[in-house]
Amino acid sequence: MTQDLIIETLKRILKAKKINYKILAYEMGMSESGVKKLLSSKDISLGRLQRITEILGISLVDIFKLVEEEEIKNVTLTTKQENFLFENTIILRIFWYIGFEEKSLDEIKRLEKITKEQLDRYLMKLENIDLIKINNGKIAFVNKGLYRWVGDGKLLKKLNKEWSENTLQKVLRDKGNAENLHRLSYLKLTEESRQKFFERLNELTDEFARKSQREKIEKSAQVLKSLSLLFAISPTSFLE
Repeated sequence: MTQDLIIETLKRILKAKKINYKILAYEMGMSESGVKKLLSSKDISLGRLQRITEILGISLVDIFKLVEEEEIKNVTLTTKQENFLFENTIILRIFWYIGFEEKSLDEIKRLEKITKEQLDRYLMKLENIDLIKINNGKIAFVNKGLYRWVGDGKLLKKLNKEWSENTLQKVLRDKGNAENLHRLSYLKLTEESRQKFFERLNELTDEFARKSQREKIEKSAQVLKSLSLLFAISPTSFLE
């Protein structure tokens, strides 16, 4: 983890919180030019970093975590993990709620209509197959940060099919909702342009995946809204 990445992360959070160098300089008891020099330095002290995070209202640990989680990693489930989640739908849902949607345990109990004792048993099973770690009542995921499940096992095939169909049906049922987006387009492009389109689509998705990670720290939970994405591109026409 380099200081360059830490400083760039701090700059993004300063901008998001609308704290300019003049305000930061006042809070730190420095000149504005001194702050600019500090944030362009390759060697900033831990004490200075700590003071900036205090002004931002964010812990230094959160900053380190945010920097560490910028990388999007590919994760392959073991056969045991995949079979277990495939065969236990409710545990898969709980795993998803906690790890990806970050719902509280009380929310999960309400959504799944289960008791605390039932939830505790499900969490223990997730720990037994090395998908989570439970320490003093706190849940930590084995795979941290941004990651994609990859592979061609039966679980991912099932999720890709069912969740894609469910997402499309929800959008089509509620076309009048301004928060939904559905668009059909037919294009004829050179191979070079097709590849650029794929690259830009992937880059855009990754960019906002990272932004999602940042905003979970920078913003309050009340202003964050869910967004499920589904992209489907075929090399044939709609009628073939």
